[in-house]
Amino acid sequence: MKARLLSLCCLLSALLLNLLLTDLAAAAELPVNDEASALVISYHVAPLQRPALRRELEKSGLRQFQRWKNEGILKSYRILFSRYADSDHWDAMALLTFSSSANVERWKILEQTTPGGLTRKALALVRAIHSVPLVLARSNSAAETPANPVFLVIPYLTLVSMGDYLKYADGYVIPQFDGWIGEAVLSQYELWVGSFPAGRPWSAMVILAYQDEAALARRNAVVAKVRARLKEIPEWKAISDNKKSVREEKLVVIADQISFR
Repeated sequence: MKARLLSLCCLLSALLLNLLLTDLAAAAELPVNDEASALVISYHVAPLQRPALRRELEKSGLRQFQRWKNEGILKSYRILFSRYADSDHWDAMALLTFSSSANVERWKILEQTTPGGLTRKALALVRAIHSVPLVLARSNSAAETPANPVFLVIPYLTLVSMGDYLKYADGYVIPQFDGWIGEAVLSQYELWVGSFPAGRPWSAMVILAYQDEAALARRNAVVAKVRARLKEIPEWKAISDNKKSVREEKLVVIADQISFR
């Protein structure tokens, strides 16, 4: 009896150790560091208030974010405005990055008096704000930055562990993105993963910056061209032929970057 119990305890210990090592390996694959920490904030307004929110962001909102960058609170910021009125998604979005946890702390204090980083006039217009901490997982960009890029913001709900999702992204998705850059239609891509995704409608977000309107119009043709070329690579073709359900694509938003007026 004692020998059987001892054997059972050893088996349980081995299983627990294996689970721990698996979790540690998956955690090691996640890109967690202070320099990559970020916050995405989405703003929602009634359709009637969209023009007023855009004017306020162009007039005063950008200057406020630029001031915080000059003060060192923000490492960078990007403000996007959705191209079309659609109550199913956000109207404006701010992507803020921080160079250290100390600056994340400074933003927390700032939020107490300036929710979402908005001016008082902008706050009076919005009806909802959603803030999600993020980590930059993958990115790449072309040598030159276009003057008027067109953005596609694509949220995903991952159906596997984040480690497995990133393996899938590295093997199947990222080669396509790099191919689109090589075809001169894509200027930049960023793959962000949520730091605390539980309860959120999405857990990963891709931001694609297309060179211009003409490049966006070529999207489907270039996707087909790059995939045809990648199918000649056995490793990529194997993933393409046998890919499992690893993510669920949510509503895609076409957006433009807000610039100073």
